[in-house]
Amino acid sequence: MDLALGRRARLLLAVALVVLAAQAARSAAEVITLSEDTFSDKIKEKDTVWFVRFCVPWCKHCKNLGTLWEDLGKVMEGADEIEIGQVDCAVSKPVCSKVDIHSYPTFKVFYEGEEVAKYKGPRNVESLKNFVLDEAEKAGEAKLQDD
Repeated sequence: MDLALGRRARLLLAVALVVLAAQAARSAAEVITLSEDTFSDKIKEKDTVWFVRFCVPWCKHCKNLGTLWEDLGKVMEGADEIEIGQVDCAVSKPVCSKVDIHSYPTFKVFYEGEEVAKYKGPRNVESLKNFVLDEAEKAGEAKLQDD
């Protein structure tokens, strides 16, 4: 009896670990890491607003953000045509130079390849969410006027 219970407990533990690993992978996918190879193509995606955080690992202000950007990614998951991205400027220096990043962290919105806004407001999920939703709405309205 004890041997069967031990197997059952190990099986439950293994299942729990698989579920946790899947959740961790899923939550990491809500913020898309952009690199020199992917940045330009991604921000040019048709009808897609990209809200991108630019940071470097050694920046204390970036470190102080904690899980803010990941939390925003989770909140925005499933939002139509809005993507949350991040660029490590220590790794992707040419990207950061191209989009004029001089301080960290910097938060910018891109739409169809163009920078449309820079965020300078409070650093909390609700403010960031409202900002990107407003910018997405403006981009949609501008597109309707152009069509």
